[in-house]
Amino acid sequence: MKRIFLIPALLTAAYSGFAQTECSQNNPIYKFDNTSGAPKEIRRLGSNPEFPFLRNLSSESQVYSAIKKNNTKNSRGMSQLNGLLIEIGLPNGANDLQESSITATTIPAGTEGNMGYGGYGSEYSVLQGDFKAWKISSGNGGNCYVYIMQKCGNAFFPKNGTMKTACLDVPVTLDADTKEVTLQAAAPSNTLNRTYVYYERKHRRRPLSPEYSDLTDPRASNPVLIRTSKDMSPVPQTYKVSLNTSENRVKVCPDQTVSIPASINVEKESEYTGYYPAAKANYKLVSRRVYRKTERKMRKAERKEARVARMTGVTVKNV
Repeated sequence: MKRIFLIPALLTAAYSGFAQTECSQNNPIYKFDNTSGAPKEIRRLGSNPEFPFLRNLSSESQVYSAIKKNNTKNSRGMSQLNGLLIEIGLPNGANDLQESSITATTIPAGTEGNMGYGGYGSEYSVLQGDFKAWKISSGNGGNCYVYIMQKCGNAFFPKNGTMKTACLDVPVTLDADTKEVTLQAAAPSNTLNRTYVYYERKHRRRPLSPEYSDLTDPRASNPVLIRTSKDMSPVPQTYKVSLNTSENRVKVCPDQTVSIPASINVEKESEYTGYYPAAKANYKLVSRRVYRKTERKMRKAERKEARVARMTGVTVKNV
């Protein structure tokens, strides 16, 4: 098993908003004329709330109810909030607001924009963490909107109407087909070929020895071996190759390479299990005269081989 690292792709998706070209933009929160300096780093929220009645709410319906409930002249910050709602395209401010215009979202770390504060001004800032927020839009396709930070109830609008992509914790699934690999250069298979001659007796033959059981002629004589040869051929080995990972979730961030530790599993499905040569017998029917003559010649050759073996001490073999 080998460890590899798969690098699928660079994730470069981004949340995109629209510049509020169809909106008033008179409110300072929409203006970025003086943003040449370094933005203020926002690491925590809640120290200077702009709309206190919108702090720490947990659902869109709660935000909607809080705005409707505080839509009075005496509610602190309501006139400023109505001004924002009018500028995003709600002519009567909170009176025209619908619950469907409020959606929960997360503004990720690194997003730059104008952040409102308790004095009802705005400051060019950069978020140093992922912060939950409520997006309030005019309902005309979302072209005009403003964010209300969930923790502090402050208004926020990203520079150029865009914000960075947050890092996401996503599940990992490897959809890989299992492949079978066959290796041809494997251990060889040996086949021993033997060629015999025989003739047919006039009368029913005596039973042959078990080594000639594949000779089916009922009148066959004892076969005479005249040739022995060996065939060698490779036996393919088959392996099943699959890919998996022990990771079931991974964190993905914009403009960063995603590395997923994975394992290649190789499982042998078939193999050559040893040198076990096969034997194949070939029988040729000849006349009795040819058989007797062949028998004498082969017996004479065997005596000569035996004599050579005695003289040299080396056994003579056909194969």
